Amino acid sequence: MTSTERGCTRAARAVSASFAWLLCGTLGPPTTADAHHTKPHQEAVQAARSALFDRKDPSLALRHLEGLWADSPTDSETPYLLGLAHFLLYDPDRALSMFDACLSRESLDKRVAHQRLECLYWSARASSLKAALAWYHRTSILDGVIKSRRAIRIALDLYEQVLAQEPGHVGALLGQAEYYMAAPYLPPLAYGDVDKARSFVARALSLERDNLRARYLQARLELYYNGRRDLARSGFATVRQLLDRGAGGAEAVLLRRWVDFAQAEVAFLDQDFPAAIAYTDAYLSQVPDGAEGYALKGASLKFLGRPEAGEALINKARELNPHVRRYREP
Repeated sequence: MTSTERGCTRAARAVSASFAWLLCGTLGPPTTADAHHTKPHQEAVQAARSALFDRKDPSLALRHLEGLWADSPTDSETPYLLGLAHFLLYDPDRALSMFDACLSRESLDKRVAHQRLECLYWSARASSLKAALAWYHRTSILDGVIKSRRAIRIALDLYEQVLAQEPGHVGALLGQAEYYMAAPYLPPLAYGDVDKARSFVARALSLERDNLRARYLQARLELYYNGRRDLARSGFATVRQLLDRGAGGAEAVLLRRWVDFAQAEVAFLDQDFPAAIAYTDAYLSQVPDGAEGYALKGASLKFLGRPEAGEALINKARELNPHVRRYREP
């Protein structure tokens, strides 16, 4: 073992692996671009892709890629996968740093053009998530608006950039649709034109009839704006069936929790409180700190004649987020 390698090993023991190998990469001998695409790297990237798109497990994808980003400065796929994993784990800042790294690759190789477009698109999604979280965890209306305004504008600008390059990009169309649909986790300046939301979702469905996110948003429109709870119920059930068959790709990580909660809300409106509780339990198993899940379950328990248990969950929800929606209680 050389002196440099021994120093790297000591550093790896002292600090996190990713930082230590980043440090050692700067101290070690220079490598060629081909060295960044070694078989072990390719195998790890493939395993990470499988974890994200087949197994829907972003945490596993991160474990496959730990340390590789520092060793692969010319590789755009690794930061893309890392960014996607961080996004699916609701960490927009880390996701944005990885997507920025992906976009900073100045390769003109047409083979990676689509991947760069996807990095641009997921940067928009991460910015919109950052805006949503800033509003969701606001200390006041003014605080939420100020902190989320910039991220919202960045997201909408990035969606426009994506659509300028690919006018039929369904994800970007749906990203814009979400901003025109009122939701408790979005700041007031982000929505208000439901007709625009309908048009974006309709266009997305005309391009990809089986797009699960489009179907989910269509069901939300039916529930909250079209007054068609029957169509919403059917739409959410269809999305769930397709998810159970393995559809949805990496997006399924988010869609499953969204559909669980949406079906819980429909059951609550139907006054089927046992079903509402079952769906919120499924949601909370994926989002343990989901304040809205505890609030909805608590309200359901109170309707079932268990006021103390229900109030305890509602209080827990308010501790997690003072702005959590207050569902109608008996």
